Amino acid sequence: MTRAAPTTIIPLDIAHALLARTRARGWAGADPYDGLEGPIGTLVRPLGPLPRFALSQSVLRSPLARAAAMPRATVNPKALALFLGAVARLPAGSAGSRTGAELEEAIASRATPHKDGLGWGYPFGWQSRHFWAPPHLPNAVVTSTVAWHLFEYSDRHGSNRAQSMALAGARFLSSALARSGAEGGEAIAYTPKDRTQVVNVSALAARVLARAADVEESPRLREIAMRLVGFVLAQQREDGSWPYATDPRGQWEDSFHTGYILESLIAVQSYGIDVSHAALRAGFEAYERFFGSDGEARLLPRTDSVLDAHAAAQGIITYAALAGWNEGPRSLRETAAGRSLRISQWSVEHLWLSERGHFAYRVRRSSRDEREFTRWVTAWMCLAMTVAAELTGRAGATRPAVTARATEVA
Repeated sequence: MTRAAPTTIIPLDIAHALLARTRARGWAGADPYDGLEGPIGTLVRPLGPLPRFALSQSVLRSPLARAAAMPRATVNPKALALFLGAVARLPAGSAGSRTGAELEEAIASRATPHKDGLGWGYPFGWQSRHFWAPPHLPNAVVTSTVAWHLFEYSDRHGSNRAQSMALAGARFLSSALARSGAEGGEAIAYTPKDRTQVVNVSALAARVLARAADVEESPRLREIAMRLVGFVLAQQREDGSWPYATDPRGQWEDSFHTGYILESLIAVQSYGIDVSHAALRAGFEAYERFFGSDGEARLLPRTDSVLDAHAAAQGIITYAALAGWNEGPRSLRETAAGRSLRISQWSVEHLWLSERGHFAYRVRRSSRDEREFTRWVTAWMCLAMTVAAELTGRAGATRPAVTARATEVA
């Protein structure tokens, strides 16, 4: 057993440390889904969907399989965007904010042109239950994340280049991906190669398209965003939750995908797209099942679920979005702010590895998985720490501090 000594930790300092650590590595790192990027993966790739999926899942679930597969470190555009979103929130003139231009350049160099748009994908090949995506194939999730944080950086730092790339990402979303008719509206495909109907994908794309429509005063982009939102709202279950996808194999739910949807719905509402308060209230009531009273973040809506750093980071961000919801009653916004900061505190107390300078991946039955994953954990937590600091209103000289209690792990 190991015991962490109590210490006072400032979330904004953690964000700076994560930025410096990853920048020193050229923004490269490991990812839970990069199992096909090693020597074994190279041999398995030509064998078809089932062997690819089996190896990917083995590397995802087993540290021993990951050690054997030896996937190479990669630079992930989604991680770059999350780091840029964190930089956008840093105090003006801070050392971390000077990395913005570097991140912009790294994002630009990894874009895939498509007609008059730009798309971004994962740097590794990956096999889902539905399709095979080769390395760098642009997709809706990565492009939506990149474009959103380019908008954030542009708005806060006045970068015309960032805004131009964000608008190009919106054009990719509106023209390069199939949209299929579905209950309530339309669903957008994950990649240019499929016609899947994944709920959170349509929510994330709608958020970017609504923002781009506002910038360009584009009725076409706004109409697409409205149809995507209609689809997302139509998929909400009676208990307020959402399935991952519409097909029978996609009826499961998890924490961070639910958070994506809720954060996106609050955002599109701010751009004038109708989202009923009842749908948001029901969604957040369902979302509460993923978090414990101390802020612990579960991957699944069960008390015995694995605790997950990505779920925690998105929880901080999602509840902060609710805290900033202009149409929400004050009591609801204050409760949401408290929950966001409670998840932040739990994350620092139970997942932050101060001696190593990064967050742990997961906790299962009091055993902590301390592997470092750049996109899944480090980038998300870097953004979440800046969101938590901003939420306190004291992100400058008087910054929020967290006292880490002693915790035991196997």
